[in-house]
Amino acid sequence: MAIARMGYWQSGLPGSGTIWISPELSAMYGLPTKDGMASLADIRARFLGTAVEELRSGLDRCWSEGTAYTVQAQYRHPRGDVVDFAIHGEAERDERGVITGISGIVRDITEEQAALRSVSASEQRLADFVSTASDWCWQTGPDHRFLALPLPGERNAAILAIAAGGFARWELPIVPEQREAMARHRADMENHRPFRDFIYTVIEPGGDRATIRSSGKPVFDDDGVFQGYRGTASNVTDQRITEDLLVRRTAALAEAHRLGRMGSWHYRLGDANVVWSEELYALTGYDPASLDTSHEGILSRFDEADAEKLVALQKEVVRTGGAATADLRFRCADGRVGDFALNCKAETVDGRVVGLIGTVQDISERKLAQRQLEELAFTDPLTGLASRTQFKRQLSGMVGRALLEERFGALLLIDLDRFKEVNDSLGHAAGDELLCRVAGLLRQALGAEAFIARLGGDEFAVLVERPSLDDDMRELAEQLIALISGPIDLANGEAFVGATVGIAKLPEDAATTELAMRHADLALCMAKESGRGRCMVFEPAYAEAVEQRLLLARDLRHAIEENEIHAHYQPQVDLNTGRVVGFEALLRWTHRERGPIPPGVFIPVAESSGIIVDLGLWVLREACRQGRAWLDQGLPPRTIAVNVSPAQFWNMDFETAVSAVLAETGLPPNLLCLELTESLFVDQSEHQISRTLGALSALGVRLALDDFGSGYSSLGYLTRLPFDRLKVDRSFVDGVSTRPEKRKLLGGIIALSRGLGMSVVAEGAERAAEVDVLRELGCDVVQGYVYSRPVSPEKAPAVADAIERSPLVEWHRRPARLDRSTPAVAAYMG
Repeated sequence: MAIARMGYWQSGLPGSGTIWISPELSAMYGLPTKDGMASLADIRARFLGTAVEELRSGLDRCWSEGTAYTVQAQYRHPRGDVVDFAIHGEAERDERGVITGISGIVRDITEEQAALRSVSASEQRLADFVSTASDWCWQTGPDHRFLALPLPGERNAAILAIAAGGFARWELPIVPEQREAMARHRADMENHRPFRDFIYTVIEPGGDRATIRSSGKPVFDDDGVFQGYRGTASNVTDQRITEDLLVRRTAALAEAHRLGRMGSWHYRLGDANVVWSEELYALTGYDPASLDTSHEGILSRFDEADAEKLVALQKEVVRTGGAATADLRFRCADGRVGDFALNCKAETVDGRVVGLIGTVQDISERKLAQRQLEELAFTDPLTGLASRTQFKRQLSGMVGRALLEERFGALLLIDLDRFKEVNDSLGHAAGDELLCRVAGLLRQALGAEAFIARLGGDEFAVLVERPSLDDDMRELAEQLIALISGPIDLANGEAFVGATVGIAKLPEDAATTELAMRHADLALCMAKESGRGRCMVFEPAYAEAVEQRLLLARDLRHAIEENEIHAHYQPQVDLNTGRVVGFEALLRWTHRERGPIPPGVFIPVAESSGIIVDLGLWVLREACRQGRAWLDQGLPPRTIAVNVSPAQFWNMDFETAVSAVLAETGLPPNLLCLELTESLFVDQSEHQISRTLGALSALGVRLALDDFGSGYSSLGYLTRLPFDRLKVDRSFVDGVSTRPEKRKLLGGIIALSRGLGMSVVAEGAERAAEVDVLRELGCDVVQGYVYSRPVSPEKAPAVADAIERSPLVEWHRRPARLDRSTPAVAAYMG
């Protein structure tokens, strides 16, 4: 029994707390005995888990029923280790069958259980590997047909078909383009050649494809007789899809680089050369075999100032571990010096900068467009004089010098008299010629002693700066009036016009740019009211005329509070589709005593009095509410354009206000277009402009630059700020069908706008011929009386429907003025 690692025990009485155990069992239990007797409680206390209850139950049942029992249990030996025992018990009976005792054996099965647990763990590991592996095993018979093989886990239909057996690989539904390759594979197998990583694609019953990679080797018996193949396979469908996608994306990236005129570069710190991509060589025209790609060699092809700028940029990137961008000029292989946008980013390993990577994009066309637009912005295209933008900058500088350097200056605003009569009698071409002749007369009379600008229409401005100012400004103004008032020869006759001049002295009459303009304008207004053809110097008494504006401002504030202000909507038509794609919200005010007040009257009052902030917020909320209401009525989504005053923009948290209105009304942000005039950029911080417009753009709101060309037009801002649309001022549209020079100018603006990635909206179109020209020039959207006047919100949907459905207007080919006799139109248009 000791050799068999067994012990013997015996129980003499049911319910007894002791049993007799053999010396072998006493040693196995590690418990002492007295005359061979041991305590059942001491023995049971060392068994683990449910073994105690199983042993007690087995012993009791054996006493009561005579049923033999066996329990496998773990025992905590006094020396500390755990031993596996098999405990067996049987009843002893006398000749009458009465149970007289229970005896049994205990066997140490620790080694057996350890072996079983090891085998079980090994089998479980194998099962886990098989169930989770993407590969599986396969086997064929001598006829090359698959033998059935159970597969754990979920598999697709193609793999299950293989595992089901009964088919040779070439009998599977192979895609047509791989049948020739499968035929070669079959020949290899029939010649009992091993193979590795053979890839084939199977068409599944539903039409999906499964790509399988398989390897196998032939199997022979001891006599060399071929028994079939054994091997492994895996499903590589996703891998092949990913590989194909990577190839396509790589090709698309290369094509994007080509279309975007872009290349990439890389420089590892300490290396002798910069590494260029193929696209960068193609972009600059250099031969990879002959180009000196050392750091010095590359720098030598930049302008000296730009080379220093690039080195400073790279040092900063290395120092900070970040990224930077710069516009630089670079000499290409053909000698052309182009404009390039260079992006530079630090390459880091374990937080340490080891090199630089970046891209280079040819932006020569964009820079050229920017320079051309800047020239348009700072120069009046008709007369060649300074534009309003340049004038305001010059005036601001002169005001500053008058205050800080004790210099003196004067602002003369010149308005031509009877200019409209020339336009009406001789035509717009004659009017343009007259403006050019007047500009020439001013240049001739003033020479270099004055700054001359055309502010728009028939209004000119002259800035004179001198160490002291006496009454000679009035004399100068009278000389200019006399010069302009004489007959002026034109190509088609003579023009008789006059001039009225308003003068503001600096710093005597004004200490700011705005005040100088206001006082000179007040003087001009007083001169016109006095009979035109004369000049007047600003007097404080002229400000009394502003009192009427203050009264009107009071009534306007009351009108806002009493909801007497209303929004009308003018449709905007897409020239490509003929669809009404949006409406511009325009304010209308009917005064309770004076009747309708034109926007041109009350909007300036609102601007000057500060009411524009509340008025602008009102129209923003009302337009968004109306746009949401149209959506709820099931009408097509259309953009709602709302004009924004610079006063709104700077005197309130405009971004938060817009976000709150959108949340309140539920209008999708992409259907709101905020139209900002060029005056927004005068004397304002570009940083704040960029921050606020960027936040509005991030909300999803569209941004349009309104009245382009009529005032301040900084192309630098246009290239850096997130405008979506450029709204061309009506002065460029009016007469474009009959004036070639306007057509060229408008075409240039549209083309350059497209170069900046902006869509173009033309406002003020009144004639079908103007729309034809706008379409030919590539304009996107047109707004004007040719389609509809502004109408009430109740009429707007029907007007839009009439525009799109009118049989008289084939919008996608040739828009024309709507015939008001058409019932569908006449019923809704004012």
